[in-house]
Amino acid sequence: MSANIKQRKTEIQRSHEDFTFLANFLFKSLGYDLMDSPTTSPRWWILLQSGYFLLCIVSSLYEAAMLILRIIQWESLAGSPSTIMRYALHFFYMISAQGKFFTFMMYRKKLRILNNMLKDLYPSDEQKRKEYDVNSFYLSRSTRYCFYFYYLVMVLMEFGPAIQSCIVYYVFGKDFPYLRIFPTRLNFDSHTRLGYIGAYLLDLTCSHLIVNMSVAGDLWMMCMSSQISMHFAHLAKVLTSYRPSQEREQEDCYFLSILVKRHQLILRLHADVNNVFGILLASNLFTTASLLCCIAYYIVVQGVNLEGFSYLMVFVSVTGQFYMVSAHGQMLIDSSTSIAAAAYENKWYNGSVRYKKEILYIMTKSQRPAEISAKGIIIISLETFKILMSITYRVFAVLRQTVK
Repeated sequence: MSANIKQRKTEIQRSHEDFTFLANFLFKSLGYDLMDSPTTSPRWWILLQSGYFLLCIVSSLYEAAMLILRIIQWESLAGSPSTIMRYALHFFYMISAQGKFFTFMMYRKKLRILNNMLKDLYPSDEQKRKEYDVNSFYLSRSTRYCFYFYYLVMVLMEFGPAIQSCIVYYVFGKDFPYLRIFPTRLNFDSHTRLGYIGAYLLDLTCSHLIVNMSVAGDLWMMCMSSQISMHFAHLAKVLTSYRPSQEREQEDCYFLSILVKRHQLILRLHADVNNVFGILLASNLFTTASLLCCIAYYIVVQGVNLEGFSYLMVFVSVTGQFYMVSAHGQMLIDSSTSIAAAAYENKWYNGSVRYKKEILYIMTKSQRPAEISAKGIIIISLETFKILMSITYRVFAVLRQTVK
């Protein structure tokens, strides 16, 4: 135990840039800087990035249009449960990612302002960061590994069909199967050499946008909510350790007034975060449940083979991703209500009557938890994760019995 405490004291405390690095990097890899940070890159490189970003958007919209068209042409899907589920999987995954993308584009200015405000509030030097214990609120190792695994699975899903097609053709000497990432039939022949290359490039750029939006949206929510949780926890720690005295009434009340102003500022920042991510994550709950149901059913239909195993890995990664989001929502709830407990644990009985009245106000104000929710209807928490898994299992059981 003492060795762990010593290690925590000596480790370098994370900066604000560390908190936002992964989320910002996923946008930059698409050729778009969400935070509009200053750059020294040459103009040709900026134009190349903008061109790739536009290509990802166009290919995503094109694939979405083709997918909807094939679903409308139902006779091409009817009679094949595995094909229906694969199209449904593609549909829900694309809807979720594009919903996040357009939400971020709509709120990009507000996100920049919010990020800059959190940056200004972030402890500036090493000593203050130790006081805030910033490393405890940074993405945990398990969270980072979960997202690394998710991205690894997505990369395998993206390049697996092309590799499998080459193995079938060059190793086994059979006809080239022209396997692609997505099942959607496009409006040109993808079973020719040039057609296959063009279709696969469309799939790759579309998949790049979908995967990065699925991850980046959750990462931005997590990095912002964790910083707000950090400020709540620090306020609770400061309040717990403060020792009032009846002889220092003016000083004690001034301390509380500063703390209340800080608390109100953090609550306003939380309201902004909830405004951006609340409805987005609530809708994400529905699409995630639909994704998990489709994946689970598809695994049963396909049986134990290479494709079934790949979708099993997708199931695990999507489940892990939403668990991490739910855990950060729960952390925000717990840290915000910890201020009420800190006010109770404070030596308030040694303070003046005025001090007691003001700390009672703090206690009352902080009993209501800060949540990421859609108008208070669906709250992102560990309880929500349990509900999600319960819904997934029930729908999967119904589907399985229906097919039988």
